[in-house]
Amino acid sequence: MADGLGAAASVVGIAAAAVQSVQFLSATIDNIKDAPDTIRNINLDLRAVEPVLRKLDTASQSDGSQIVLSAEVKSAVENCNRACTGFQMLLSGWMKHSTEEKTFWADRWRVGLFGQERIKTFRAQLSDCKSTLNVTLQTAHMYVCPIKYRNVFM
Repeated sequence: MADGLGAAASVVGIAAAAVQSVQFLSATIDNIKDAPDTIRNINLDLRAVEPVLRKLDTASQSDGSQIVLSAEVKSAVENCNRACTGFQMLLSGWMKHSTEEKTFWADRWRVGLFGQERIKTFRAQLSDCKSTLNVTLQTAHMYVCPIKYRNVFM
C-alpha cells in the first residue's frame, strides 16, 4: 500500500511539474512580440495539453488511480515535461537577442532556418502526450464509473 501512495505522490508531483512547464512555455511565447507564426501556433498545442494534465492530477487522486498511475502514464507525463523544458531552453537560445517589445531579425531568421524541424518534432511530442493521457483518463473513468458504461457495452 505504501508503494501505491509513493507512486501517487510521484505522479502528482510530475503532473504538477508538467503543468508548470506548459504554463511557463506558453507565457514565454505570449511575451515574444512579433513572434513567428510557427512559434505562436505552439500555444494552441500547449493549451490543448494543459487541461489533460490537470485532469490527470484530479484523476490520480480518485478511485481510478491504479490505472492512471501506470508506468506508461508516468513516462508520458515525464516526456511532456522534458519536451516543454527542453523546448523552453531551445527557444530562449533562438530568441536571445530579442526583447518583449521586438523580435530581432536574426532571431526570426534563426527560427525560420533552423527551428522548423524541431518545432515540428516538439508539436508531435505534445500531441503524443495528449493522446496517451486522454486514453488513460477515459479508461480510468470507465473503471471508476462501470455502471454507467455497462449498459453501453452490453
